[in-house]
Amino acid sequence: MIDGIDGSGKSLTVESWKNYLTNQGNAIFDLKEYWLSQGKYPEYHELKSYDFIFTSEPTYIGIGKVLREELLKNGNNYPEKAIAHAFSLDRIVLYNKIIIPALKDGKCIISDRGVSTSLCYQTLSGKLSLKELTEMVGNSLALEYAPEHLIIIKVDPKIALSRLENRTGKKDDVIFEKLDFQTKAAKLFYSEEFKALFTAHGTTVHYLPGDVSIDIMKANSLALLKQILTK
Repeated sequence: MIDGIDGSGKSLTVESWKNYLTNQGNAIFDLKEYWLSQGKYPEYHELKSYDFIFTSEPTYIGIGKVLREELLKNGNNYPEKAIAHAFSLDRIVLYNKIIIPALKDGKCIISDRGVSTSLCYQTLSGKLSLKELTEMVGNSLALEYAPEHLIIIKVDPKIALSRLENRTGKKDDVIFEKLDFQTKAAKLFYSEEFKALFTAHGTTVHYLPGDVSIDIMKANSLALLKQILTK
């Protein structure tokens, strides 16, 4: 699972991993591409021949699409608890249809965001407790199948926000893309308390520097991927 504040370099890391694994001759299934082209989930048997499955949260169909296109948009002002439950429901469908069967089948899953994002972002307002979030059905299930590795990309929030402002092909206009929010999120993401949430479930937490050049970031992320895959 790859996570970090908005603009930290998650997409860059995911794409560099995808290109590397493909060039090494691995069969890659990209759920995001499937969702966007087909508008539905694949049947799990369609994934049987693939070595690696790339996924992302929220999804791009069903509840995930509603999150991206409505619930998270600036100015819409939906209750935080409703948004948290929507993430949880989106997650339980993803885990039951794809992630749990794939894990039981021995597949390697690489996820752009996940339950780690919910446990960071949705606690920051103080309106939802960590206990309340972890007990939501989708979040509880995701922690039951916690990632073997959680990669958090560390970057100065001001640098991350400047990247978002300079994007030309990806303007999300979501409620989280504000400096104050991202500063608080960064502090929580990089804290020992947040790390302990996942190590308690058997997850190894790694940190990647995200405020370096693109070439160095790619090299560091690939070195980490190779390290993980050889264990």
